[in-house]
Amino acid sequence: MVTVRGSAESVEARLASGLLVCSCGGTLRPWGHARSRRVVTFAGLAVVRPRRGICRACGRTHVLLPGWLLSRRRYAALVIFAALALRAAGLKVTAVAGRLRLPSPGRAGGSWPVPASTVSSWLSRFAGRAGRLRQAFLAVLPLAGPQARAVMPAGSPSGDALAALEAVTAGLRSRFGLDKLAAHEVAAHLTGGLLLAPSLPAPAGNTTWMLMAAVSPS
Repeated sequence: MVTVRGSAESVEARLASGLLVCSCGGTLRPWGHARSRRVVTFAGLAVVRPRRGICRACGRTHVLLPGWLLSRRRYAALVIFAALALRAAGLKVTAVAGRLRLPSPGRAGGSWPVPASTVSSWLSRFAGRAGRLRQAFLAVLPLAGPQARAVMPAGSPSGDALAALEAVTAGLRSRFGLDKLAAHEVAAHLTGGLLLAPSLPAPAGNTTWMLMAAVSPS
C-alpha cells in the first residue's frame, strides 16, 4: 500500500507519469482499482474507490490509499484525529464521542455522535503504541524541520505522540511550503496508512523515502 496526497485526478496524472514509487524504489504504473468503500467524514458519507498501481521493477501491486484515510477504517482520518486531540486535552471517552457530531444521511441538518465503543477502540489502540509513534515521529523531525525546537512533554503518552507529529507537520509546512498539509496526512504517510492496524509494522523503506512520500505534490 502507498499513501498519496491530492485529488483523484492528481493521483492519476502522477501515476501515469511515473512519479509514484514502490518501497523498492521502482516506479508504479496503473493497475486497476481497489474495492469501493464507504467512509464517514465530517461532511457526510463518501464513497471511495482507490486506484491501484504495480511496480515496474519488482512486480508488487499497491493500493494507492488517499492520505485522508487509514487502512480498514470506516471513518476518515480527520474524524479519528479529532477524537485523539480531544482525549489528549483531557476529555473522557463519552465526552469525546459526544463532541464528534456527524451529518445524518437523508436528514437535512441532522447529526449523530460516533459510538463511544468505536471512539474507545481508536483511543486505546493509539495509546498502546503512543511511545513507539513518538519515537518514530521524533526520528524524522530533523529531516522535516532542521531548525525545529525541542518537543515539550504534553502530559500523556498520547499527547506526547501528537505533539511530536505536529512538530513534524509544522516542519514540513515551513520547509516545503505545504500550508495545507495536515497532521493526519503525515501520520498516514509515515505509517503506510496502518496507524491503527492491529499490528504496527516497521515503516517500509528508509526515512528519507517516507518523508518524501509525505510531501508528494497535490
